[in-house]
Amino acid sequence: IVTKPSETIHIKADVNHLFRVFDNILGNVVKYAQPDTRVYIDLIKNAGKVTIAFKNISKEKLNITGEELMERFVRGDRARNTEGSGLGLSIAKSLTSLMGGELEIMVDGDLFKVEVRFEENK
Repeated sequence: IVTKPSETIHIKADVNHLFRVFDNILGNVVKYAQPDTRVYIDLIKNAGKVTIAFKNISKEKLNITGEELMERFVRGDRARNTEGSGLGLSIAKSLTSLMGGELEIMVDGDLFKVEVRFEENK
């Protein structure tokens, strides 16, 4: 479910890097979301900042903090045996920083939320 303002919003970012950031976040969502649940994507403009927020319910309780999830080679459930290198969220954070933005992951039980923030480019 996508929510966004009716007005067009601009940020300054590298399209290839931004695609990779969103691809890594959404790949994580697809791989670990509770089956048959919704994913929420919100585009929010507030006080010169633009936030793209992704929220979903994980199929497993996340027994790890958001900061730990962004460490290289770390996964939310250490017992997982699915494919993947554990690099996706770390790469997403690095690319976001490279473009002058911020990436934050929040975990609350089985709620997984990622916020990607940039300055608005008017």
